Amino acid sequence: MAAPRAPQSNIEIIFADWLDAMRRGDLDTMASRLAPDVVHQGVKPEWICHNRQEVIDMVGQRVGRVPPVEAIELVAAGDHVVMSVRGVGIGPAVDGDEDAALGQATIVYTLVDGKIVRMHDYLHRAEALEAAGALSVAWE
Repeated sequence: MAAPRAPQSNIEIIFADWLDAMRRGDLDTMASRLAPDVVHQGVKPEWICHNRQEVIDMVGQRVGRVPPVEAIELVAAGDHVVMSVRGVGIGPAVDGDEDAALGQATIVYTLVDGKIVRMHDYLHRAEALEAAGALSVAWE
């Protein structure tokens, strides 16, 4: 059996080496795609990870507790990939109610030389697309 093809584009890296590894709980593969000094900025200023280990620790807390996904979108924009996910229980809490999630999440990934150097969460997809310099994609 042939070895799987290595992801070539930023969008493939996010899809194959980040999302699939998250689904499988493969923290080693996820860590291999993070720059040592990666920053993950949540929607609140205090929700921040300053390096690879902090990101992996945060993701590790969610392994096995990923809510069902109803829709996912990946948009490539140069060094950025905008990922939007929708589903019950996804996203930050609404109005401080930890049991009531927004139902969607959007993250802008910034990649350099195949490594994720920054992840920035946004409450609204339009803000994320604008921040990444991406065009809004309308599907028919």
